[in-house]
Amino acid sequence: MAAKKWMTVAATAALVPALLTACGSNSNNGNEANTTTNAGTNANSGTNNSASTEPVEITILQYAPEMTEAINKLAADYKKEHPNVTITATIHQDDYPTLLKSRINSGDVPDIFMTGAYNENKTYQDYVYDLKDEPFMKNIVPTALPGVTLDGKVLGFPLVLQSHSFIYNKKLFADAGITELPKTFAQLEEAAKKLQAKGVIPFSNGYKEWWVLEQTFTQVLASMGGDYAKTFDELNSGDKKLFDIPEASNVFKLIDLTTKYGNKKPLETDLNSQVALFAEGKAAMMHQGTWVEDSVRKLNPNIDMGFMPGPVGDDASKAGLMVDSNIVWRVNKDSKNLKEVLKFLDWMTTSEAGKSFIPVGTKQISTVASAPFPDAQLSKETQTFLEGGVTYPWVKGYWPDGFEQKAGEILQKYIAGGASADEAKAEMNKTYKTLAEAAE
Repeated sequence: MAAKKWMTVAATAALVPALLTACGSNSNNGNEANTTTNAGTNANSGTNNSASTEPVEITILQYAPEMTEAINKLAADYKKEHPNVTITATIHQDDYPTLLKSRINSGDVPDIFMTGAYNENKTYQDYVYDLKDEPFMKNIVPTALPGVTLDGKVLGFPLVLQSHSFIYNKKLFADAGITELPKTFAQLEEAAKKLQAKGVIPFSNGYKEWWVLEQTFTQVLASMGGDYAKTFDELNSGDKKLFDIPEASNVFKLIDLTTKYGNKKPLETDLNSQVALFAEGKAAMMHQGTWVEDSVRKLNPNIDMGFMPGPVGDDASKAGLMVDSNIVWRVNKDSKNLKEVLKFLDWMTTSEAGKSFIPVGTKQISTVASAPFPDAQLSKETQTFLEGGVTYPWVKGYWPDGFEQKAGEILQKYIAGGASADEAKAEMNKTYKTLAEAAE
């Protein structure tokens, strides 16, 4: 099976400086959802087209609930300039892939829908519009395009550069006498004991969300390094099992550590509760990403937080930060509103309000070249990592369709006591093999 397109660690490292340079070039422009054939041409997307007066509703389906307020503002800003256009965004977090595929199979395809990048190009290629010849795509930093490119087609609009690892409360660490960030499991447990002795919950675990566990798994898995494409070719062809990779088993050690020193009932703790425990200073660490900063600061505007180089085992040199552009808006190629959707995306890359959506509205790094850089602590720490730290790509981009959610669900079963580590490994190996064969 041919390797899916993916960036190497070096390519990931190259992505961020390019984005940071581009974003920084216009740093003073920032201001700050409700819960066919390619018929269009690049002429459709220009903002200079004569304004339509016909009522239009552009529908967006996505996950990422942390974007709700920003999308509401985006829709309102767009309507001010295009009074005939209403943007309706539906945000659905739980079991999103199943919902999206169900809607596609029933013919109820939204005008725009969110997915991941890389492997999902192949999954959705028959349903999405090729943006390759749209002029506004020239406004996207070129190094963000590999994740949406398949066979010479550009099958999505990359929204954001994101990073994830353990986020920690700097004051709570200092109060507990932790002067060096832990980079191994042993050091992480020692830090947890110091925090616990101060009456602080070391880890806020939102394990009701399967994707939190999937991201924890990707972090330890990425630490294998080497030729990712070759390794996953061997996995996808059946020549190797997932847990033949030694680093993969470290996910169970990490989960055991976080649950031992974590909040009660982690499988009943959702994203909002996880963030609240951390923001309120009740917990000192949580495995999350740049997307939560805005939510954290709404609860605690003055919190001093940072990224830890995520420990992945006993080798301190492998602790690092996961960085990639993996959130994509895809355009329904058969949308009756295709022309208006393309005009909207053009506006996203050319207007001040559109360019501010990601960096100001969500406090994350935009892929639009002239967008302002976010005034956000975690984004700035991402920049620091890329300048002198260890970073990894989101290796889930190599996984067969469907494994991302299945991996998280199997790890939830492990936490619940429904499977031993060995049983969970066997189930993940079997599930991976089945899905990889189905993708052939």
